[in-house]
Amino acid sequence: MKSKTSHDIKHRKVPNDEFYTPIDLVRELLRQTPFTAGDTLLDSAYGTGNFYKNFPEYTKNSYSQNFFDETELYDWIITNPPYSKLDAWIQNTCAMSTKGFALLIGLHNLTPKRIEAIEKGGFGITKIILCKVFKWFGISAYIICEKHKKSIIEYNRTVWYDSTEVKADGTTTDGIPSKTKVLGILPNEL
Repeated sequence: MKSKTSHDIKHRKVPNDEFYTPIDLVRELLRQTPFTAGDTLLDSAYGTGNFYKNFPEYTKNSYSQNFFDETELYDWIITNPPYSKLDAWIQNTCAMSTKGFALLIGLHNLTPKRIEAIEKGGFGITKIILCKVFKWFGISAYIICEKHKKSIIEYNRTVWYDSTEVKADGTTTDGIPSKTKVLGILPNEL
């Protein structure tokens, strides 16, 4: 079942994608990111430039305001991406990163579907740093993903229903058809 509030936010006509990352938080997150001297870094969602401006001098640094027009490959892509374009951003990031990437996203945006997309792109989530920024919605997650590494997260994309919510005809009590397993049993096997 989808939340009406979440649905309304996801499908609003004008997305609010401007969440500027505090500089002190950026510095802390960059200290946690395993890039090395000489690596090429890209801030792919340059807004105020807080990530880009804090990349170390021992790396080769770039930024983009038109990420989907980029054609160059980078060792690391590090940014706070626009949430309304997150699926496409993850796909493009996987295609353009040669070593890894790190994204600051809302924790509720770290879904099994997106984890699966990261893994299909050849990356594993190797570290997650949870943080809270005043006036941002909920908890944020800085996810560090590395090429050809095993993910520290396991997930299950099954939508689970309590058996009392599935009727004999296979629909849920809220009227949604269910082909989903209920505690490991298909609704028509109840």
